[in-house]
Amino acid sequence: MRSPVRSCLCLILAVSAALVLTACRHQRTARIYEDDDAYQVYSSILPDTNPLVIRAATATHDLCLKPLDDQAEKVLRPALDDYLRLNYESWLLREKFTAIPRYTILPEQELQAIFPGGSSGVASGPGWKTFVQRHPTYPGWIEVSAVGFNREKTVAVVYLRYHCGEDCAGGEFKALEKKDGKWRLLTGKRRWNHYFWKLTITTACAPAESNPS
Repeated sequence: MRSPVRSCLCLILAVSAALVLTACRHQRTARIYEDDDAYQVYSSILPDTNPLVIRAATATHDLCLKPLDDQAEKVLRPALDDYLRLNYESWLLREKFTAIPRYTILPEQELQAIFPGGSSGVASGPGWKTFVQRHPTYPGWIEVSAVGFNREKTVAVVYLRYHCGEDCAGGEFKALEKKDGKWRLLTGKRRWNHYFWKLTITTACAPAESNPS
């Protein structure tokens, strides 16, 4: 006959195991981003003058992804749909930025350890001091989204974001086309090829007046 103590112990172990299994089911491990075409897109838009610090995980922004005219809608819609599908989750980047001579991949663990409460605002000041000490070659870090493509992979859309201090941040949504084997910014009516925002100002639904990059 099983003793009450042993029965309680078995019950505790069973409940603990069930909780662990439930947690594992709900925990999603980020997948490795392997798309070679995406890294070609990144390499075409990222600066190559300074050693970059690039966040390991992809990220996006709550943008208004509605093209400004029928021409843009026709050209961009397949890539935008792919963009939304891919960026439903975060991906882990690999060191495949072949056209960028010097860069460092910033692990998520390090980023969270330096900025446990976020990278903006007065409270992030000590974190920024630590970051600059560890990464003195670039004033902040860059993060990118996964790249959305049309079926033929001749049109791409991507989001680029930068963090550079307590009150310094910005982002830009870009659309590109592949011509003669190279990715270039799309041009079109009312400059629907790219939009940007700075600090807390979001202008994703309005045409950009200037390009910060």
